[in-house]
Amino acid sequence: MKGKIMKKTMVTFLLTLTMVLSNTANAGVSAANQTKISNNLSKVNMQSYWAQDISLWVENNPGFSKNELEGIGETLCSATKDVGFYVITFWRDLSGGGKITKVRCY
Repeated sequence: MKGKIMKKTMVTFLLTLTMVLSNTANAGVSAANQTKISNNLSKVNMQSYWAQDISLWVENNPGFSKNELEGIGETLCSATKDVGFYVITFWRDLSGGGKITKVRCY
């Protein structure tokens, strides 16, 4: 009897945990925060586009190296750590020309 109750409790716990984690993982960036992030990037002459609420595309127009872009991405992630999960993808050209690197913001 104890074994069945324990299994049932464990299954319930795992299902609840899975639902919480999947909701957290799908939490994107609000439209207001997307605008703030994009506006700040434009102040440093970097064009950006939100492909989805979890996907920010940034054009490498100034010509930074991959390592420099990763550093910029990490800095941006640190500054926006409370806005939700998103991925920054740096492109040579926003029309889809040449992905350079990705940085994940948690």
